Amino acid sequence: MKTSLVIGMGIGNLYAKVLSELGHGVVTVDSDPAKGADFETVDAAIVACHMFDTVHICTPNFTHFDIATKVAKCSNIVFIEKPGVSTSNIWYTLVKTFPNTRFMMVKNNQWRSNFSEIKQMADRAKTINLRWINKDRIPSPGSWFTTKKLAFGGVSRDLMPHLLSWMTKLDPNYKNSERLLQTHHQRWKLEDLLTTDYGTVNPNGTYDVDDFYYLEYKTNNKRWLLTADWRSVGDERIHIQFIYPEDDYDIVPLGLCPEDAYKSMIEDAIANLNNNEFWNNQLEQDLWIHEQISI
Repeated sequence: MKTSLVIGMGIGNLYAKVLSELGHGVVTVDSDPAKGADFETVDAAIVACHMFDTVHICTPNFTHFDIATKVAKCSNIVFIEKPGVSTSNIWYTLVKTFPNTRFMMVKNNQWRSNFSEIKQMADRAKTINLRWINKDRIPSPGSWFTTKKLAFGGVSRDLMPHLLSWMTKLDPNYKNSERLLQTHHQRWKLEDLLTTDYGTVNPNGTYDVDDFYYLEYKTNNKRWLLTADWRSVGDERIHIQFIYPEDDYDIVPLGLCPEDAYKSMIEDAIANLNNNEFWNNQLEQDLWIHEQISI
């Protein structure tokens, strides 16, 4: 039986569920006793279990690097929830410091079951509009999530990595793309967000992050338009729009990623543990994504 460590029992609950369904023995860590994890510290979990097939870091952004360095020598594969770490240089340092450990920034959307169909649309399209535009879903305003020095940004680090992950998988020329436009700004103040519908609001906390982020690229004959917005002034739009040379188009809804995609990502990584080409490709994608979200 494979053994997996899940650190942080927010989104970590999803990982614990899918890992259990994959037949893994699951060990959980959370510093909050109310979360009911097996251990309150990573150190205690390592002492008890020694070695893990996979580790899943699902803690606040500013903790990712320190935890990754702590678990690196006791895990075959370390999955780090987006946005990874603070910069591409730090990600590169992490990977090169521990050459016997595999690292992946979570890119679960690449393993959706309809990916082949989406790839065919992308190959045909002249313009690809990737939109993750929420009507009102700013995560926990006033918390670490909306404190730039702790989150490394805002929506640029929360939603944009999903869109960039799609681009790296759908366009083989992404590394040679020309970035035509990058714009980001903060539309809202904390006092505007007391009725947000996504997480607890701390009205005495900090809100100093970007809540709108737009990127535009050109690769060969394609245009990529990527929009991430926590709180739209219009309608909610979470989809990929493919505009074809004939000016007709298709729209594929996104929404929350299916659990089966997480399972496929984990299984694929384990199956390719000793495949250097697979992990070199992951490193190239992860470095490029980190570069795009550094603002």
